[in-house]
Amino acid sequence: MAVAIFLLVPGEFLLTRMRAGFASIEKATDEVRVTAESAMESAEKTARSLEDVRRTLLDRQRDEHESELDVYRDIVANLSRESLVRALRKATEEEVISAQGVRSPIWETPLHYRYVLGSEDRLEVRLEKDNGDILSSHPWEPGVAAEDFCQTLVQAVRDAGEDLGVGLNDPTHALQELSEMLVEVTRHRAQELMGHREKLKRIIELREGWYFTEKSMVRATDLQYVIGAKRLDEMDWEAHLLDKGWYEAPEAIQFARRLYGTN
Repeated sequence: MAVAIFLLVPGEFLLTRMRAGFASIEKATDEVRVTAESAMESAEKTARSLEDVRRTLLDRQRDEHESELDVYRDIVANLSRESLVRALRKATEEEVISAQGVRSPIWETPLHYRYVLGSEDRLEVRLEKDNGDILSSHPWEPGVAAEDFCQTLVQAVRDAGEDLGVGLNDPTHALQELSEMLVEVTRHRAQELMGHREKLKRIIELREGWYFTEKSMVRATDLQYVIGAKRLDEMDWEAHLLDKGWYEAPEAIQFARRLYGTN
């Protein structure tokens, strides 16, 4: 009996030690698992934080871009001498428009308004022909209300013999088209990789679905298609572009030749 008890004691002791060892291993395993889960959770939090930062940065960039567009939208939303000067100054400094001024066609006439910003924010609007000949020039002096200055432009068109009648002699239409063009061009130029910053540079006018810059004409609906001003006499562009189904192109080509003096 004593021998049996003696033999059982070491076995029970060994079993206890083994159980303690298993418990220790299990505890260590749990600690490793908790540590791993904590590390994973921390990594996930870090990833979310980076995404939050990214989203914040991109939102700021979009807000900045919209603020830039608002400068041009203000020509329509808050027309005044100051809002037009601010838009022209920004567009000139960023080489969106020609430093010689940007033009808007006067609806259903052969005339154009050219908006010219001089030194010390001197602002004048010229009435021009296709080739740039100036018919009249009208400074917008500080303190003059928008409606009063626009009435001056109404009279200028009348004096040029191009008044279309009641409700149709509207210089605000040209200003709205100018605003819309500046917004659209700024969107096109927003990302360098789009490749439009060089093409849409120093613009003179948007007409007949084409941008006319100081050096070339660019199709508004296909900005990859550019015709240099010096190439206008190389071939029969009218027939070539008609073959593409671009039915506005002949008029645009003829206008370009008058504008660039390549007739």
